[in-house]
Amino acid sequence: KKEERATTERKLPNELNLLQHAIFDKLTTLQNQSNKMVIEQIASTTQEQSRKEIQKLASKEDLALFKVDPGLYFRSISTRSCKDEPSNRTGEFLIQPTQNDEPFLGYCEQTAFGGGWLVFQYRYDGSVDFYRNWTEYRNGFGSMDGEFWLGLENLHRMTSAQKHELLVELKHFNGSYMYARYDEFEIGNEKDQYPLARLGSYTGTAGDLISIHKGMKFST
Repeated sequence: KKEERATTERKLPNELNLLQHAIFDKLTTLQNQSNKMVIEQIASTTQEQSRKEIQKLASKEDLALFKVDPGLYFRSISTRSCKDEPSNRTGEFLIQPTQNDEPFLGYCEQTAFGGGWLVFQYRYDGSVDFYRNWTEYRNGFGSMDGEFWLGLENLHRMTSAQKHELLVELKHFNGSYMYARYDEFEIGNEKDQYPLARLGSYTGTAGDLISIHKGMKFST
């Protein structure tokens, strides 16, 4: 019995030691998992905060400083289209039609006709001269806090990446309002001189004055 007791006493510390190691390993695993979850949560929050800050501060001049791999950095702070912008807020946003495209700054209108509209031309007081050459119409001009033209290349990239509609709103100084809406819209590439490649069915109050231009090349 003394020998049996001695054997049991020798086994007990070993078993306790193994149990202690098992508990320690389990606690370490749980701690690592917890740390990972916290890090991911912080990273997600930081990314969203950074995205919002950059969206607020972004301008055409700022974008010149961010000429990096568009598939790397911009994918986390840009949006594919105004329709996909999660904030559903009217204002300036970085737009990246596909992950291989270089992002550009666009103005999203989220109140008219259900929202999700990318504004590519805005004129209201004649403060910006629209008598421009081909290069300027291709690249865009003006400022989004005033009158502007987004640029044919950006318009081509957007409308060729996914299906788009076209909305034209006309507001007179006397308060009268009319609109024209087309359920399909696409601008071709520069090689073909940015033609009006697609134009769908018309609805509205302004009259169908664009369908006659379908298929025509762009002209300044």
